[in-house]
Amino acid sequence: MNESELIRLYSENIRRFRLSKKLTQERLAERAGITSAYVSEIENQKKVGKFETIASLANALEVEPYELFLELGTVQAYNGKRTKALMNRLRNNFNELVDTIEEFLTE
Repeated sequence: MNESELIRLYSENIRRFRLSKKLTQERLAERAGITSAYVSEIENQKKVGKFETIASLANALEVEPYELFLELGTVQAYNGKRTKALMNRLRNNFNELVDTIEEFLTE
């Protein structure tokens, strides 16, 4: 894959992830700390951005930065870090639910 193909893929993925999350360019820009004009330039393959921009966009889209460079339909093997984060969120929410039920029942 050459540089222009990688930029095309990156731009298409930004747009695809944004639309799948029902975000406008303005809302994505707000979440990522950049301007909506810059998001437009990225989606139209005019800009790529520094690594910090890529990381901010990935965070705003709730994906890992590498996912912005994967071809559509690529099966993702989630790493341990992401799986642990998911399990911690589930565990914390479950614990809060159990605590709430317990408090309610003891009133």
